Amino acid sequence: MQNLISVTQAENIIRQHLTTAAVEIVPLSKAQGRYLREDILADRPLPPFDRVMMDGIAIAHASFASGNTRFPITGTQAAGTPALTLENADSCIEVMTGCVLPHGCDCIIPIEHIDLSENTASLHSDASPQAQQHIHSAGSDTAAGEILLNSGQVLNAAELAIAASCGATHLKVSALPRILIITTGDELVAPEVTPLPHQIRRSHATALEALITGMKLGKVESLHIADDPLALKDTITEALPAHDILIFTGGISKGKYDYVAPVLTELLGSPHFHGIAQRPGKPMAFWKNSNSPLVFAHPGNPVSVMACAARYLIPSLVEILSGRSPTPQQIPATGSFHCPSHFTGLVPCRINNGRIQLVPPSNSGNFLALAATDGIAQLPGELTGKELLNEPASFYPWA
Repeated sequence: MQNLISVTQAENIIRQHLTTAAVEIVPLSKAQGRYLREDILADRPLPPFDRVMMDGIAIAHASFASGNTRFPITGTQAAGTPALTLENADSCIEVMTGCVLPHGCDCIIPIEHIDLSENTASLHSDASPQAQQHIHSAGSDTAAGEILLNSGQVLNAAELAIAASCGATHLKVSALPRILIITTGDELVAPEVTPLPHQIRRSHATALEALITGMKLGKVESLHIADDPLALKDTITEALPAHDILIFTGGISKGKYDYVAPVLTELLGSPHFHGIAQRPGKPMAFWKNSNSPLVFAHPGNPVSVMACAARYLIPSLVEILSGRSPTPQQIPATGSFHCPSHFTGLVPCRINNGRIQLVPPSNSGNFLALAATDGIAQLPGELTGKELLNEPASFYPWA
C-alpha cells in the first residue's frame, strides 16, 4: 500500500475523476427512481381554473352578506364539465369537489353547513361563509412556464405526479452506468453451494448489487475470480472497455495471494490512492486513467466492503447521475466505537428518533452485526473509546 491518506483526501481524489452520466429518454412509466436531466416546466397555470375544494353549493357571497340564507338550486356543476353561470345572484349551484367554479360565484358552502329541501339549500344558523372560501384559485400554485422539477432531482412518486400533470410523458434521465462487481478469493463459493469446512459462501456481490440496484444507480453484473493473477488479468482486460465502473472485493491488501493491486497497476498504472486512514476499510484503492472506467477496489472483509461502498461508492454514483455532490446528513450520535485515534471511524449504525445509535461490530468480518442497521456514521478517531452523547456525525445510508 501507499502512504495512508485521509477520508477527505480520498473523497476529493475520487470526485476529481467523476463525470456526469450520458442522457437517455425513458417513458414516464419507467422513470421511477431515475435522475432527471431536464427542468420540467408548468405547461399552464396550476390549478388551471378556479377549483372547488368541497362538496356543497356555490353562491355569490354578496347575496349572503345582504341577509339571504335560502338559495334555490338552479343547476349542478360536476367535475370535468364546463363552468355553468349563476344567472340569479340569490340562487346557488350545487358543486362537487374538484369541479370548476361556476361563473358568478365566489363562495363555497360545504354540504355539512346546509339543509336541502324542495331543491333549496338553507344555511344552518351558525354558518358564517366568507368570500373566496374553499376555492383553489387559478394559478395560485404556479404560473405557466415556472420550473416545477429541477434537473438532478430523483423521480419518485411526487415528482412523477408533477411530471404527469404537465404532460411530460417521456423524460430525459441519466443513463445508468454499466457496473461489474468482481469478487476474489479461493475460499469463496456461490451462495447455492454447500461449502466445505474450509470455505464460506460468497455474499459481497449480493450486498453491493442490492445497494446499487435498490437505489437505481446502475446496471450490475458480477463474477468471481480465483486467486490466479493470469485469470484476473484476462478478466480485467476484457472488462475494462465494456464497463463504466469496476468494483473489486478482496485481494487488495498485502497478502501473498492478493493479486488485485499488482494486476490493476500493471494494466492501469499506479492507483490514485491505496490506503486510507479509516477503520474499517484501510486498504481501499482507486484507479482511473483517461481510457479506463472508474475502479473501486475494496478490502475483502464484509463490513469493510459495506462501509467503503456507503462512504465512497454510493455518493460517487449519485454525483455521476445527478451532477451534484451529495451532502451527508449531520445527525447526533450516541454510543461508542474503537479505532486508532489518528484514523476516521466508519461505524455501522441505526437511526432511532432522529439520533444515530452506533452498532460497532466485534470485527470487520462480523457481517451479522449489520442486520437492521441503516448505514454508517463517520466519526473522528479522537472520539475513540468515549461514550458519545449527541456528538455530530456524518451519516451515509445503505439506501
